[in-house]
Amino acid sequence: MTNTITNPIVNDTATFLQTAEETQNRLTEIEILLGPDGGNTLHIHKTFEETFTAVEGVLGLRAGYPNTKTILLQPGESFTVPIGMAHHYFNPGKSDIRFNIKLEPGHSGFEKSLRIVYGLARDGKTNKNSRPHSLYHLAVLAEIGELSLPGPLGLLDPVISLLARRAEKKEIRQELLESYCE
Repeated sequence: MTNTITNPIVNDTATFLQTAEETQNRLTEIEILLGPDGGNTLHIHKTFEETFTAVEGVLGLRAGYPNTKTILLQPGESFTVPIGMAHHYFNPGKSDIRFNIKLEPGHSGFEKSLRIVYGLARDGKTNKNSRPHSLYHLAVLAEIGELSLPGPLGLLDPVISLLARRAEKKEIRQELLESYCE
């Protein structure tokens, strides 16, 4: 399995530097190359904290909900998002930026969810924000990556869990894992 994956929709490349398996679940470390206007959507991690470190260029973060704070990290600066805090990253500039993400503890499910969403994006199965067209795919990603949506959208968690269970029965989860993680 390749260590580098690309998402053409959000204009980024992720390289797995250390996986949960390699570190006995101590951490997952990923380097991201993010193009102008690239970024992800607001989300919450349920079981791990995420530390962002700018390497080249300015990295933008929004953290918190509903009182969202914008943070601009210069190269060498870091910010840790604790478990349960809504956040997303973005490129505020006009040039590519490079940054590291460190998950503690490591999370192989997050690693798989990243591989799946990047694969779905490459295959034209996501929208312009890299959200899967299929609700089953979205539910599987949320379940595998142990993530949630912030605010009132978090009320959809039970529905997402139900859809994830149905996706398991329909073998959609296994199909995604086989297509993008093996």
